[in-house]
Amino acid sequence: MNRYAATILLSATMLSSPAVRAQTAETRSAEADASTVGDIVVTAQRRSESLQRVPVSVTALSNEVLKSQNLNDLTQVSRAAPSLQVGTDNSFVVRGVGTLAFAGTIDSSVALAIDDVNLGRPLLNSPMLNDIAQVEVLNGPQGLLFGKNASAGLLNIKTARPKLGEYSSSTNVELAMRSTPGADRDAPGIILRETLNIPVSENSALRLSGLYSYQEPGTTYVGTPNPGTRHDINARSYSVKAKYLAQLSDQLSFYVIGDYNENHGIAGIFDNTYRSVDATSINLRPLAADGITAGADNLLFGGDADQYRDIKTGGAQAQVTYELGSGVEISNLFAWRFYTQDQAVDGDYLSANGLNINSSNGRYDQYSNELRVALPAGNRLSGQVGLYWFKSKLDTARQLAGNSYTPASVLAGNPFCVGAVIAASCARRNLAQVGSDRDYVLDTESYAAFGQLTYDLTDALKLIAGGRVTHDKIDLDLTQNQLNYFQTLSGPRGSFESNYKNTDFSWKIGAQYQATPTLMLYAFYGRGYKGPGFNDSFPTANADVVVREETSLTGEAGIKSSFFDHRLTFNVSAFHTNFSNFQVQSFDPGLATFVVQNAAKVISKGIEASVIVAPFQGLTINGSASILSSKFDKFTGAQCYPTQTTFGCSATVSVFDASGLTLPAAPKFTSSMQVQYEVPEGRVRPFIQGNWYHRSSINYVVNRAPGAGLGAVDIFGASVGAKIGDQLRVSLFCKNCTNKIYPTAIGIDSGDSNARNARGQLTPKLSYTQQFGLDSVRVIGVNLGMDF
Repeated sequence: MNRYAATILLSATMLSSPAVRAQTAETRSAEADASTVGDIVVTAQRRSESLQRVPVSVTALSNEVLKSQNLNDLTQVSRAAPSLQVGTDNSFVVRGVGTLAFAGTIDSSVALAIDDVNLGRPLLNSPMLNDIAQVEVLNGPQGLLFGKNASAGLLNIKTARPKLGEYSSSTNVELAMRSTPGADRDAPGIILRETLNIPVSENSALRLSGLYSYQEPGTTYVGTPNPGTRHDINARSYSVKAKYLAQLSDQLSFYVIGDYNENHGIAGIFDNTYRSVDATSINLRPLAADGITAGADNLLFGGDADQYRDIKTGGAQAQVTYELGSGVEISNLFAWRFYTQDQAVDGDYLSANGLNINSSNGRYDQYSNELRVALPAGNRLSGQVGLYWFKSKLDTARQLAGNSYTPASVLAGNPFCVGAVIAASCARRNLAQVGSDRDYVLDTESYAAFGQLTYDLTDALKLIAGGRVTHDKIDLDLTQNQLNYFQTLSGPRGSFESNYKNTDFSWKIGAQYQATPTLMLYAFYGRGYKGPGFNDSFPTANADVVVREETSLTGEAGIKSSFFDHRLTFNVSAFHTNFSNFQVQSFDPGLATFVVQNAAKVISKGIEASVIVAPFQGLTINGSASILSSKFDKFTGAQCYPTQTTFGCSATVSVFDASGLTLPAAPKFTSSMQVQYEVPEGRVRPFIQGNWYHRSSINYVVNRAPGAGLGAVDIFGASVGAKIGDQLRVSLFCKNCTNKIYPTAIGIDSGDSNARNARGQLTPKLSYTQQFGLDSVRVIGVNLGMDF
């Protein structure tokens, strides 16, 4: 730990936080609080405040920062926020803790909120950022003030509000080429954005924004499609959003938002290739047939079955806000969000039928209402109280099916009887050699009463106390395995149901001390909460599939400071969180299947630091760093990887105690740095920018299988361009300039893990697959922005 401590102190001396651009305060209280040049305004406590006065660890990335580094989606935001990592299937991890149970029946550990509406499922988030005011990464449990379930952290997205009395247009075009090693050409990408701000009347305005994106991946498809299959590889996004703000009087305002988004193609989501295979792997022959050599830099994948992804999201929300003469503000926010999902992936990634069907089809709707009363920020007693209601319905059908590369001539006869004619030798006709199907409806309803108050004990010392009472009710109706398979996975055929209720009290106590106008110290201790869920299948007819609520206890202390007339800003925080009843997917040897359950305790602790250095006008040096230890304190049901002989694993022992092991995607040290210089005066103002992201080694799986580890990663980016007046910005940029090919996730291949010999005996082998993102290779492009 000492060498990392030394490194972070050096970073604190030389670097600074990426969030360096001042934001316009959204309320009069925020304007009073953010009166100094360079202050950053955040909404980490559901009201606009100066970052330097907020007693919470938060990384704030303004629209200017996002543009300067060409960060186009939330997965790329991790490059500028060291506490944030991207896990399997583009899930998020904060402070080393994320969702380790990939079932639609479990809430995400890292919550998403857009314009103050908590998203009940990650799919509700449109992947491309557009018309953004700021993205805030809130570290640690945040469920007290942000709706529902933020046990590990929160990504808080604020879009730009309509501006009264202003007609403006903002156009942005990004053209890029993505490196594709192993292919005969590079892959193009284009993003088009347009925003119009239109005055409707003297006291109201309409803001319209739209986006179109087309991205070809760095991976290359070399498969042989079966007739009639759909292979939609390249990613396309369409998005439209309308926002209307009416300031009906000095006290009363009305704000409504509606949006619709479509996302198609598997690029950036299901770019899976083979990283390494066992010398006797069942995948060797199909790999050779597709001309693929497994390896760390292998960007080729095959497939003969359907490969597509269609996601539609949208919704509407309306907020009414009234400010009393005393300064007390009353607001009510009602929102509806939905998504539809239709996707299918060739589960073996090769042009042979190992696991050809991995499909999902579903519809999700959520409704929420939040009534909030906020006391004036300048009062001795300030804060907010409120009531929250949430209701959702998820209707999903999923199927897995494949033939384990068995020849068709063998499949048709006994004992497999796949596609067989019903006769004496085959009493039934099977769809596939191995498979499962499930169709379930999950209903969730949640009520909460919450409040957080701050009392000024003196002009410098403030005491903080908050609490939230939450009542959750969940119901599951599930039908599974209605189709015939030679070997059925995930439990018996039938229809099952389960329900569960829980009431919880989460809380927070703390204090902040303004030692000087530019030096603030804070500390708090609190209890976090993540609601219950279900395992997404019944392994036995009488199984208890309820996944109980997850709780945490967090202590955090920090310092926020600025010096030399705000030319140097330094913030540091230390934290320690204990998670109990941690929700995780593990192997149950009694049931001989994977289940989602409360199987672990986790301890996450560390230090986060950031600095802003602006030595003279035009030059800004930004950086941040994180030291982290995130480990299982107890986990007795971790699955052994194939061939594992450590921790008591053997051919007859399939689980072990993972206590003391580091969680997946939890690096010990992470840092980011950005240096930017812009000529401060003149109609034409050239600029140059460079950024560097460093992450120490990680392992992507719980059991820390050796091939799932990834060494230290260093990613460099740069841009050069000019601003012409206040209307035009043009830049040439590169991301991952050195073409460091790295995966966003590594996993153990399930086909080899469950391989069987000719006699049907289990003969597991250890092979690895990997998942790539759109920035896993070098991207070079040009960006043009026009504002009028």
